[in-house]
Amino acid sequence: MVEFFTGLQPLETGETDPDRLLARVRELDRSEVVDRVLVGYSSTWPHNHATAPFALAASEKFAPIVAHRPGVMPPVAAARYFATLDVLARGRLAINVVVGGSDKDLRRESDALPKSERYRRATEYLDVVRRTWTSTEPFDHHGEYYTAEAVKILTKPVQGQVPIFMGGESDDAVEFGARHADLYMLWGEPFAGTKERIDRVREAAARHDRDMRFSLSLRLFLGDTDDDAWALARSVERQIAEASGKFLRSSSADTSVGRQRALALTEEELHDDCFWTGLTKLLGGFANSQALVGTEERILNTLGTYRDLGIGAFLVTTGAEASWDPALEDFLARAKKELA
Repeated sequence: MVEFFTGLQPLETGETDPDRLLARVRELDRSEVVDRVLVGYSSTWPHNHATAPFALAASEKFAPIVAHRPGVMPPVAAARYFATLDVLARGRLAINVVVGGSDKDLRRESDALPKSERYRRATEYLDVVRRTWTSTEPFDHHGEYYTAEAVKILTKPVQGQVPIFMGGESDDAVEFGARHADLYMLWGEPFAGTKERIDRVREAAARHDRDMRFSLSLRLFLGDTDDDAWALARSVERQIAEASGKFLRSSSADTSVGRQRALALTEEELHDDCFWTGLTKLLGGFANSQALVGTEERILNTLGTYRDLGIGAFLVTTGAEASWDPALEDFLARAKKELA
């Protein structure tokens, strides 16, 4: 069955009352179609190590994908934290490992490791994390980046190992994901590029005798007619253009291959049938800005094509904020049924 993920907006700038965050969490908890919720990470955002447990305590079904950067805490501490959180989440936790594309954002948290080394460190990091989760005896680790002695945790993840989600377009990212990812998260691309990326990652995973699942991130703009859908999309485009600096954009310091690939798509605004890059161009290659625009039938057909290519989950948002909107509920319920 196709799964649907979405994103949770953190506390807004200057927001000191958590009631609005609670309202967003409870709205998501009422959804019958949202399977998981990405709780993102940035060095300037409210810390998701606080917001994710808070959301779990206020919900019954909420299943967070907690974004995490290797390097912000030692691997054994991370293994212990996420094992504990998986117990508190009753086995509903997943981790989005984000190695990081922006040097500026990483240096803000005292991480000055060159990008060329981050995936090598991340591989060692997750080797230690997974061993910490699964080892039945204390162990020592002496690696290139980390040293730990007599490693042992008393609380193990409910799931045995917490699922690891990650994405990335560079050769290092693909190799890292092939070794450690349970689900590879792709940015929205036209059909041909999506197939190319799926084939590339599957080939790398096969070298490690691993299968791979895939998700695709898209903003949806639906209307009763195509004109209605485009009116909504253009309205959001104007809203972002007129609100200088308010909406999340990719930094020019982000040198990731994925960002460059996304920006290359903006040479044409419309691809395939209804894949739109207008917001991608406006937001400088921001990861969650690629969109589908059209009627339910048009977008459902497009999602079906992606599913046939190998996409098993879609991270869907809408609007200027790239957030969840309950107005998507009925369409996604239909999509789950028809794309099963």
